[in-house]
Parts: sequence; C-alpha cells; structure tokens
Amino acid sequence: MTDLIHDLRYALRALGKAKSFTAIAILTLAFALGANTAIFSVISAILLQPLPYAQSEELMWITGANTRWSDGPFSWPNYTDMKKQSKAFAQIAGYSSISAFLYQGAEPERLRGSAVTADVWPMLGVKPHLGRPFTAKEDSPGQPLVVMISYELWQRRFNGNPAVVGSQQRFGINPRTIVGVMPRNFEFPIDAQKAEFWMPLGEDMDSDGSGRGAIWMNVVGRTRDGVSREAAATDLKTIAARLSKQYPDSNTSLTFNIEPLHDVMVREVRPALIVLMCAVGVVLLIGCANVANLLLARAAVRHKEISIRSAIGATRGRIVFQLLVESVLLSVIAGAVGLLLATWGVDLLVALAPAEIPRVDTITIDRTVLLFTLVLSVLTGIIFGLAPALSASKTNLVEALKEGSRGSTEGRRRNRVRNVLVMGEVALSVFLLVGAGLLLRSFLRLSGVNPGFDYRNAISIDLAIRQSAFPKDEEVAQYHRRALAELAAIPGVTSVGGANHLPLGNNESIFTFGIVGRPPYPQGQEPSATHVQVTPGYFRTMGIPLPRGRDLSPDDNAKAPPALVVSESFVKQYLPGENPIGKQVAIDGGSSGGIRTIVGVVRDIHFVSLVEAPKPTFYVPALQVLTRRMQYTVRAPNAATLGPSLRAAVRKLDREQPILEVRTLEQMRSESLAGRKFMLVLIGALATLALVLAAVGIYSIMSYTVTQRTSEIGIRMSLGAEARDIFRLIVGQAVKLVGIGLVAGIIFALAATRIMSSLLYGITATDPATFASICLLIGGVAVLASYIPASRATRVDPLVAIRYD
Repeated sequence: MTDLIHDLRYALRALGKAKSFTAIAILTLAFALGANTAIFSVISAILLQPLPYAQSEELMWITGANTRWSDGPFSWPNYTDMKKQSKAFAQIAGYSSISAFLYQGAEPERLRGSAVTADVWPMLGVKPHLGRPFTAKEDSPGQPLVVMISYELWQRRFNGNPAVVGSQQRFGINPRTIVGVMPRNFEFPIDAQKAEFWMPLGEDMDSDGSGRGAIWMNVVGRTRDGVSREAAATDLKTIAARLSKQYPDSNTSLTFNIEPLHDVMVREVRPALIVLMCAVGVVLLIGCANVANLLLARAAVRHKEISIRSAIGATRGRIVFQLLVESVLLSVIAGAVGLLLATWGVDLLVALAPAEIPRVDTITIDRTVLLFTLVLSVLTGIIFGLAPALSASKTNLVEALKEGSRGSTEGRRRNRVRNVLVMGEVALSVFLLVGAGLLLRSFLRLSGVNPGFDYRNAISIDLAIRQSAFPKDEEVAQYHRRALAELAAIPGVTSVGGANHLPLGNNESIFTFGIVGRPPYPQGQEPSATHVQVTPGYFRTMGIPLPRGRDLSPDDNAKAPPALVVSESFVKQYLPGENPIGKQVAIDGGSSGGIRTIVGVVRDIHFVSLVEAPKPTFYVPALQVLTRRMQYTVRAPNAATLGPSLRAAVRKLDREQPILEVRTLEQMRSESLAGRKFMLVLIGALATLALVLAAVGIYSIMSYTVTQRTSEIGIRMSLGAEARDIFRLIVGQAVKLVGIGLVAGIIFALAATRIMSSLLYGITATDPATFASICLLIGGVAVLASYIPASRATRVDPLVAIRYD
C-alpha cells in the first residue's frame, strides 16, 4: 500500500509537469468514456434492469396464433377459457390500451390509460399508494363504474388531495368513482406513452366485443412457483389444441405462445442498442490507441529517466507498475470528466429519444452506471498503458546515455508499435464510418419512398364525436356532413376529407372477407385486408390517385347500395386479371359486415410504415358504416398554420367537443422516421468522433516521424532531394499505414456490419457504394492529416538537420 501511495504521488507530479500531454490525453479519453457511460446508462435502464414488478422473471407475454394471424392478441372467450384451464399459471390478466377525456377543470384533458382485468393487481404484486384496487366483481358488466389513477395524475390534476379517493370524476362519457391511486412511477403496460388511469376491462364486455373471432386484447401471465417456461408453454399448447377442436370456425390450428415479458418490452430496441454499445466501444478503442501513441512518444522523452531508475535497482516489474499507475490515474481522471459529459449526454439522449423507446424516463446515472464507469476507466488505463509500459521498461543504459539514441533499434521497435496502433485506429474508424454510411444511405432511401399519398400542405384534426351530444346514427352522419362543410369553408382550404385511421398513424384495423361467387375459403383460412372508413373527398385530399371506377360521394349514404373502394394490391392478390368494378366482397364481422360492391380502385399506399410494403386495403364509406372516431384532413397552401381555424370549426359544431390531436401529415411522416433518424444521429456523431481521433492519430505519428527523421531528411536534401520528394516521402508513409488499415477495416466491417441488417432499408450490409465512399473519405483525411507534418519536413535546413543528432 505504501508503494501504491508513493506511485500515485509520483504519477501526479509527472502528469502535472507534462501539462499539454495530460490535457490532450484526458480530453481524448473523456469523450470516449463519456460516450460509453451515456450509452451504457440507456442499456442499463432498458435492457439490464428488471421490470418494476415483484418477481418479474416469472411474468410471461402470451400470444395466440392460427392460420389467419401469428403471435397476436386474444379474443375474450379464448382468454377466459385459457385462464380457467391453465394449471401452469398462478394468474393470467388481460389488458387493452385506451384513452378518455377527464372532465375536471375548465378544459377536458385527453388521458391515455389501460383497460385491465382485476387479475393484473395480484399478478404484478403492486399495492396502491392510496385506496384499493378494483375487484373481480367490479370487473364485470352491470357494476358501478370505477377507476384507478396514477400518482402523477393525482398530483397534477388533484393537487395530491387524499380526498380524491372515493370521489366521482367524469372519465369519458360517464362519472366514475376513483377507488385508488397507484404508487409513484408505477407503469403498466410498459409502453412509450404511460397510462394515467386504469379501468376494469370486463365492465362493458357485451356481445360486440365478446365474439371468439374478435381479436383485440393483450394477455400477460405469471407462472406458478417451480414451473419452468417450457412446462408453461406445453400447458398452453395443450389448451390451444383443445380449443381448436372445440371451436373450428374461429380457432383452426390455434396455438398459444409465451415469451418473457421483459424480452417483449425491449425486443424492438435491443438490436439498435447493441449496435450503439459496439459503436461506443469502437470509439473507446480508438481513443486508447491515440493515448497509447502519446505515451509511446512520451516514453522516448523519458527513456533516460527510466534507464537511470533501472540502473539504480528498479526492477522491470516495478517500472511497469509505476507506468501503469500513471496510465490508470490518467484514465480515472478522464472518467470523472467523462461522467460530467455523460450527464449532459443522457439529458440530450432522453430529449431526442423517439416515442417508441420504452422506459426512457428511467434512464439516469445511477450506482450501476457509476460502477461501470469506474471499472471501465481502470480497464481503459491498463489497456492503453500496458504496451507503452512494457516497451518503455526495456532499457539499455549505454544507448540511453548516448545523444544519438533516437536512431536506436529500440526507437525503431517503438515506431512499429505506433504504426500498428495507427493502422488499428484506421481499421476501427472504417468499421464505424461504414456503419454510419449504411444507416445514412438507408435513411435517405427510406426518406425517398413514395408513401402513395401527398403529405405536403395537409393538416388533420383528430376527434371522437361525443355520444352524449349525438346519440343517434343519423346525428353522427349529419355531424360528418356539417364538419366537412365547415372545414371546407376555411379560407385557403382546397379540399377536405376524413378517415377513422390515417396512414402512418400507428393505427390499423384488419377484417377478413370472402369474394362473392367463389367457393368459400376453408375455416380459419379466410383472407384479410386493412379496413378504413372514409368520407367523400378523402382520396382527393390525400392525393391518392383513383385510376379505375369512381370515387365515393355524398350519395353513398345509409340509403344507398353498400359500396367499396379497394387498393391495387387487393386487386392483384385476390382478383388478378379480372375487372374488379362490380365485383362483390363479403366483409366479416362488425357493422361493416355484409356484401359490398366494388365501385373504384385506388393506388396502393404505405399504411402502417414506410418500411412495410403496401397491404391489400378496402375503403368503406363513413356515411354508410358510421364511426365516431374521425381524423378530418384539409389541404391548403398554408396548412401548417390552420390549427386554430380547425379547432374553431369543430367548436362551432359542438362547443364541448374534445379534440384529440392536431398535426400535419408531414409531422406524421417525420414521426414514422424518428427512430431511424435518432439512430443515424447517434452513430453519425460517434463515427465523426472516431474520424477526428483517427486523424489526430495520423497527424501525431507523422509529426513524430518528421522529428525522428530530421537528420535523414537533411541528408536526402543535401544529396539533391527536392521538396516535393520529401513531401511524397512523408505523405506516402501515411498513405501506406492508412491503406493497410483500410484493408483490415473493410474485412472487419464486411463481417461485423451484418448485425445491422435489421436496421437497414433498401441496401445490404455490404453495399459497395458505401464502402467505396468511406475509403475515399479516410484516404482524404489521411492526406490532410499528414499535410502539415510533410510541409514542415520540406522546410528542414540541411545544415541544421545533419547536426541534429
């Protein structure tokens, strides 16, 4: 311990004397360590921390699948049958995300919530902060309406007043009794948008939502003590086989699958986070190589000092330990600075993170992250300090005491190590830059995808028509007609239309169907298509071409024959080579059920996302199949400024009508790309940092080379070498090092970038154009980084240079 304290004091003095070296090394490592700390804090919060529930490893996500869908939600009857028959699960609970307006205060506020079964509370093992959870009896039709609220909503809208428990508040249409307040930061389900209230799922389970073919609810279960995941899966598959035989109409080839709930929550973001961690690891390795190069250069300066220490009795191990203490101390100081940078970085990451990343609000610099930073700092100090320490500890007292020792074999050996480090930096930079280049080209390809509709100069207003104000179907239809007229009357509006779901809006309804006049499909194998309810003027407003047939009109109302417009992919897949106009389609289920005649065909659009190919879609007249949820869209040159006018037009029809959202179609498109843009920005920033560090490494070794070869350069110039020859000599050495690094980096990138395949669109992980561009970029940076040292070499005075040693 005494020796360690002595070495620390000596290291502090040594680093204090070399202020420039210390500052550069700390700054280089601080950025690399700070980036690693920031990204690890994200990975720790999202991937490594268990879910905030009791014994969360026992919680399983349960999905159903048959010949029509795979790994999807449940129907209510299949859920209740599975719950009754399962012997492997202690609790099984269902839920569905919902929203409602809270009428408390001057302005109704739209809240996001969840309808859950009463089993969810014992399953999660979480008790309310105040009050009680709702009971199984309350989770059934005909019971008094109750609700539980979040701690945050309790504080924000009710000022933390305990008397709120037991009070009645209006959530949506009817008043509800608040029976409980959940603990601070409670979250279920864990989603991008936190639920602020929880209602009983079974309270309105009437015939419309209780059909075995109505697939809509999510299911989570907790396995019994001692029951393995495999045993639970076997139990559910047995139940599914039984239900498949018992109800062949809806459950043909039914199967149930399970997966740990935590894995499901992070499934979409795991690949991107792993790629990010690899990227910051690469940046750290480049930083280590840079500092190792600095230490090797410094070792040449301290060669005499170390040789004398060896001569007076210091063993090689003692010298190596002392040098490693300096390296680790340097790294720990850099880690502390990096921790400060990481704190700012985490705040920036949280602010920029797209909505689909779960548990973002839990990202913080906690004990786990602090321990990670400390361990990483120590390991980093050892990694970049070991090679220079071993090299410096090989001393030759006779050579060290000579003025001309710079040309010794030892110096040449250190130069080889430095060259290898620079080549390694270049190779790692190539890998990271190729990754950033692939993401950039992929993003540009995706941004250039034609969504099938015109997202420019259009804005939508999202609302759900109040049932209390417009209880009858004819009143809802009249509301749609009046709303279209009011919105069309806004100055500057050129067209207006509406749909219950807009493309790229994260909402989709899928209905099965049959073609009239054809043999029926086998039970459970009926085809399905995306189902959208639209008003007259929708296709014109959205800029969706209609190449065949006619558009929907105001005459397509409840008194007119049932009409249908289908997409081109629908025709290609189900009516190939036929004239679709006049064909009849029998749509299954709901109020859209029945036979409808195709009157028009529109172009395909990307409905769910730009990544997914257009799906078969049919459009039903909203005046025939009434819906209270409607997203009215208007087109105008000044669409982005029309938000207040849209709100005023809706308020004119119903002063108390809550408005869910107002946003442009451009915003919806941008939000659909937000996740990929976020990933591109992070990888691009890390790649830029790697390129800068690599350039600094090339510059430093070229500068050091010029200094070492001053005498040689003087002799060459004395023998007739011209300035351009010296310039080519130095730049040529840099190009040689970079060339070897490029080859190694390309080989590494070809093997490693395959893990990014799921993040790419329109290109492969071996895209030749990207690799060629990165090679040119690295080559250009190498020439620029070696330009200043090479220029300095051409100005060497031969007479001074010959006497240099």
